[in-house]
Amino acid sequence: MDRRRSSHIVPEIYEATINPIHWDYVVTMIAKLTRSKSACLYYKNKDMEIASTIAQYGLPTNQRLNFTDQCDSLDDIFCTKKDAKAKELTCSQFYFGSNDMMTDETELYQQWMKPCGIFHVGGAQFVDSASHKAGIAIMRAEDAGAWSDGDMRVINELLPHLRRALNIHSEFTYLRLRQDALLNGLDRLVIGLILYDSNARPVYINPTATAIIENHPALELQNGDILLTNPEDDRKLRKTIIDTADIDPDDSWKQSVAIGITHPDLEAPLPLLVTPMHAHLVTSDLDYEGAQVAVFITDPNLDQPISIDSLVSVYNLTPSEAQVAISLANGHSVDEIAKLSHHSSHTIRSQLKSVFRKTAVSRQSELIKLLLTGPFAQRRRSSVT
Repeated sequence: MDRRRSSHIVPEIYEATINPIHWDYVVTMIAKLTRSKSACLYYKNKDMEIASTIAQYGLPTNQRLNFTDQCDSLDDIFCTKKDAKAKELTCSQFYFGSNDMMTDETELYQQWMKPCGIFHVGGAQFVDSASHKAGIAIMRAEDAGAWSDGDMRVINELLPHLRRALNIHSEFTYLRLRQDALLNGLDRLVIGLILYDSNARPVYINPTATAIIENHPALELQNGDILLTNPEDDRKLRKTIIDTADIDPDDSWKQSVAIGITHPDLEAPLPLLVTPMHAHLVTSDLDYEGAQVAVFITDPNLDQPISIDSLVSVYNLTPSEAQVAISLANGHSVDEIAKLSHHSSHTIRSQLKSVFRKTAVSRQSELIKLLLTGPFAQRRRSSVT
């Protein structure tokens, strides 16, 4: 009977793993099924010392944040009922005066239970790992009395599902945050990057690539698609992208293709590197809207928008040293940098040696590679109105 009472909640629990706002609905169902005045699902990241209420039902708004302050107290109470030999935590219930941790002198009672009209507390801590813990609490007023054994068995039936779902939820959140961080890194990549699907349609263009497309006569952006002014180059690029998308991942390391994009007004072609997503360190861990192929693009005639502040922060360079490094990455010689900055070549070489030491490189080519492949780009303002 108890399993039938809880069975209709189980699918809703797993729905919440990918739809976080659904947790409120789950907690509401649990509260109503157990005839509780209020209920709360709480979570704590031990590494970051962050406690939060994932979902709640029936708690006054001004007590929701206060509830997270009581997570440790509730965990201590629930853990006193844990069977050391049991693999799973079991649901327990307490009431005012039932033990030393539920007296009128405790912070738990004074700051949370009493203001919320709570007398009975039930629940369990069902996640307790090295980095996370989570639990569920159900609450009742004094006149409602204690929960029945059947109510407690309902919660016990749900605990394994809550534990599994919260672990899935945590992993899903981690992956989503990781993807956001990767995308943010691509947005700030100094080299232009375009991601294509298997049909040679662009699904992502970073700001540096956008700036190159806007400023170079051999390319243009129309309705989200990138067109080459030379029809032969356009056909060759699209065919190369489609062929690259079909490459076996085991062979992807040797399948990068370099293409030069031409224009009659320019002597030198614009270089592009076409590579499978899984073949490049920058994109190998990224799962972005069906992207299969990464195209890297650089324009030697376009100054790279490298952030001085980023170099100062990451490598502890002085602003002057950062500017020397940026000027070098943008193709200027030591003598040219000296002339532009009104310093002697000796001063610029001295600053460059300091840059080498702080960035752990030994030659100019290594420094340029470091700057052009690192996430140091400033945001460009589009010239398209």
